Amino acid sequence: MKPRFAIFGCNPLAIEVAWRLSMAKTPFVMVDSDAALVDSANKEGLVAELIDYTDDEALRSVGIGSHIEGMFGLFTEDSENVFLAISARELDPYLRIVAVCQAPEAAPKLLAAGADKVVDPYEISGARVHELIERPEVVELLEQTVFGQQDLNAAEITIPRHSWLHGVHLSALRKVMTQNLILLGVVDLERGKDLILSTRGIDHKLDYDDVLVVIGARSEIDAFRELIERTSPPANK
Repeated sequence: MKPRFAIFGCNPLAIEVAWRLSMAKTPFVMVDSDAALVDSANKEGLVAELIDYTDDEALRSVGIGSHIEGMFGLFTEDSENVFLAISARELDPYLRIVAVCQAPEAAPKLLAAGADKVVDPYEISGARVHELIERPEVVELLEQTVFGQQDLNAAEITIPRHSWLHGVHLSALRKVMTQNLILLGVVDLERGKDLILSTRGIDHKLDYDDVLVVIGARSEIDAFRELIERTSPPANK
């Protein structure tokens, strides 16, 4: 089976992403230009290859520009991820590119280079800590998933046109949530593709086609999706 995704990087973050894809039985290829990191990924039980990511032919050899649907730029240097995004976008204008940034000022550069989404691990960690303070019941979720490495999933749930959430503020949704989830924020496509984090103090007014981003167990995500798809609001908990 041809890989659908490409992971660039063999550092601990990339290895974690690789294991997540493996558990989901999603075919992928994992590469790096650092032989020591490739060797360490192989010792972890993953299949990783050594390539020169600055060479377009090397990128083509792993499927960029042909069968690869999405790419993760997970190098530890922002400059490497920027160069990679530029090269990959040139080879495939429709490729889904997700890149990680180490410095906040690198995010706009990665977007300009062609990344569809930029992940700031420090910002996401801050969001999780905030949720931990605001909702103590999430401790159990973190212990079972983040620390226990069990059934942790991220999901983007689009608000359908029949949903009761049209015109409702994010704070009202929180009041009726019974699912053991971390609600990271919302993407308002009318304003762009940026994630409006729930920790920023913005009580966003939800609308049709807004995208809610959550993290948690798959069963909890499914229950949350059912809540979103209701035509009438549930009673406050």
